[in-house]
Amino acid sequence: MSTALIMATTEQWRRTGPHMPDGYEPVPHQVAGHLYTDGKEGMLRPCGDSNGKLLKPVQRPPKGQRELDFYMAVFQPQSPESAVSAFRPWIPHFDGVVSLPNKQRYLCLNDLVAPYDHPVVVDIKVGRRCYDDYATPEKVRSEKRKYPLQSTLGFRIAGMRLYNSENDSYISYSKPRCLALDEPGVASALRNFFGGCMGDLSEVLAQLQELQALFEQQTEVHFYSSSLLVIRECSNKAEQRASVHMIDFAHSYILSDEQARGVDDNYMFGLSNLITALSSFKR
Repeated sequence: MSTALIMATTEQWRRTGPHMPDGYEPVPHQVAGHLYTDGKEGMLRPCGDSNGKLLKPVQRPPKGQRELDFYMAVFQPQSPESAVSAFRPWIPHFDGVVSLPNKQRYLCLNDLVAPYDHPVVVDIKVGRRCYDDYATPEKVRSEKRKYPLQSTLGFRIAGMRLYNSENDSYISYSKPRCLALDEPGVASALRNFFGGCMGDLSEVLAQLQELQALFEQQTEVHFYSSSLLVIRECSNKAEQRASVHMIDFAHSYILSDEQARGVDDNYMFGLSNLITALSSFKR
């Protein structure tokens, strides 16, 4: 992304968003979740050289603590072979919690997009339902109204950012645009994401099938309203392959020995349907 475009975007966010700590800027490739453009606390990175790190705000309890607990459990050094540690290759590396002068706490995470020169990014929320077992009736109704196709598709596009090489700019799919997508629209958007690159499509499918194999075995963690972040390179940087990552764990539950465990059917339903949808592009 050009320096001029980053500076212009940052200045817009400074005018419209909440107070931003000095020395930090919004993460320009964030496509979903809480955004500074929505007047909320979004993800930040240090201005200039971010060393491949970003800061994600810790949400209010219990969601923020739940996400923090998940990261701590996965990266706990005392038990590197625990069941939840199997998710380490799939999630951003966690480097602890940072407090800034704005009194906000942040998760310090690896910036998954940093290795890419001209990245395109799509955030896909996975699961036939995005509310957990503790959701209020009002929350359940709200989520069902938000995107009725979620229960049949098992996933939805939460946000997407495509690169236009002709004028070195990006095209974003906003939240309202994504929520308005019908089933053919979802397929069309995902085709646009891959831009006819069958190599990247094959790479993403291989990683999704590897993740599917993990979910067929693991029974310790159940995920709601979690997303898959898919990234691919649009320049000639051939050595940078497309990649798949799990993000957003505010509604992720590590089940105790006393709780009834089982395969996470909710997540598996969405993941399997996503693999089927992408596989159809190869026919």
